[in-house]
Amino acid sequence: MVVVSLSIPDELLADLDTVLGEGRSASRSEVIRQALRNYISEYRELSEMRGVVIATITVLYDKEEKNDGHLGLQHEFGEIITSYLHSHLSDDSCLEVMVIKGDASRLKQLIDGLKADLHLKNMKFSVMVEG
Repeated sequence: MVVVSLSIPDELLADLDTVLGEGRSASRSEVIRQALRNYISEYRELSEMRGVVIATITVLYDKEEKNDGHLGLQHEFGEIITSYLHSHLSDDSCLEVMVIKGDASRLKQLIDGLKADLHLKNMKFSVMVEG
């Protein structure tokens, strides 16, 4: 097994240690291995999608951290974003939900762009089957 060094924000590591303290997982390493397996599985699933898809993308971010890149992506993919909801959760956090209908390859490009945004706290997506 290869040892890999990585940087994790203090707050995220503290959250992980809290979960581990509840006896839910064997170790930090095992949690990270499982997260990587899920990420790879999700990526492969997205890569195999073809045709028109319907999806939702939900993002959570610090209000002060929303940047031009995030706004640029929303405009760049405007042809597949059919609806958009923005909600102020607190003085610091915002939640956005985008409803997507369009080519699977464009959905993948949008998700990849959002994943590259270091200011997002969290992002989740769900693909629906029509019919």
